[in-house]
Amino acid sequence: MEVVDAGNRLRGVPSFFGLIGVGPFLIGLVALLYILSGHGDKLPAFVIVLALMTLAISLLFILPIVFSLLSRELFRKSFYPIRFNRRDRKVYAWSQDMGVVTMDWDDIQFYTSEATKSQDRRGMSREEIRGFVQDSNGNMLYHLVFFKYEGLKGMKGALEIWELVRRYMEEPDGHIQAYQVDQRLLDLDGKRESFIHSLIQANQVLADSRAFQLIFAPMVMWAGTGRIIAKWTCRVPRWPEWVEEKCRVTPDDPYVRDRHTEVPLTVNEILWPLFCYLLGWAEVVFLLYFCFRRYL
Repeated sequence: MEVVDAGNRLRGVPSFFGLIGVGPFLIGLVALLYILSGHGDKLPAFVIVLALMTLAISLLFILPIVFSLLSRELFRKSFYPIRFNRRDRKVYAWSQDMGVVTMDWDDIQFYTSEATKSQDRRGMSREEIRGFVQDSNGNMLYHLVFFKYEGLKGMKGALEIWELVRRYMEEPDGHIQAYQVDQRLLDLDGKRESFIHSLIQANQVLADSRAFQLIFAPMVMWAGTGRIIAKWTCRVPRWPEWVEEKCRVTPDDPYVRDRHTEVPLTVNEILWPLFCYLLGWAEVVFLLYFCFRRYL
C-alpha cells in the first residue's frame, strides 16, 4: 500500500502566495534601484535614507519570506510517498531531507500531534499522526509525519487513514479490506498529477462540502493555480530498484488497485471542480476590475 505525504493535500497554497508576492516585490525593487541610481543626486537626503531603509527591510525580511514560500514546493519532488509492505513488515518512506528511509513496522511508535490552543488561535492548526524510530540506545533515528487530513474531519480523518493502514499491516484480511475501500485512488502512480486531478484536490483543500467550495471559489482558484504550477515544476519520485523488487506485486494478485484499474472520472467529477475554479477566476478578475476600473 502506498500513501502520499501529509502535506500533499495543501500543496500549491504556499506557492501561489509566494508567486503573488514575488512579482510586486521584484517590480518595486527594480524601480527603487533605478530611481536611486539614476536620480539619487536630485533627491533629498531623508528620501534617500528612507529608500535605503526600505531596500534593507525588503532584502532582510520580505525576500526570505517569499523565497521560503516558493522553495517549499517548487522544483522538488511532486509528492513524497510512503510505502507499506505487509509481506516483510517494512515501511519505505521518501523524506525531503534523507531520501528513501526504511523502517520496521513493529519498531515505529505512532502518536497524535495537535496544536495548542494558543497555536490554533494564531492559525497554526496541526492535527496529524506522527511516528518515530529509536535505536537500542534510545537515540532518535527517524521522525516523520505519517498521516494528516486537511478538511472538516481534522484528526478524525487522520485516524481513519491510520486505521486503514494498521488493518492492512496487522490483520489477516487487511489487504482485502484495503481493496474494498470505497474511495478513489490518487492519479499519481509514476506520473505527474493531471490538471483536472489538481483541481479536484484544490476543491477538497477548503472542505468536503460543495456549498463551501462554491462560496469560497476564489480560494479554490488560489489553491488550484498554485498546485498546478508546483506540480509541473517538480520531478516525479522514483523508488530505487531494490525497493521496487521488495514490493513487486505478483501478476495473478486479485487485489490490485492502481490508477490503471480505477474507473474513469465521471462528467460530474470533472465539471464541478472545473466550474469552481473558473468561477473563482471570474470573481477575482471582476473584483480587480471594480477596484481599478478608473485607471483603465
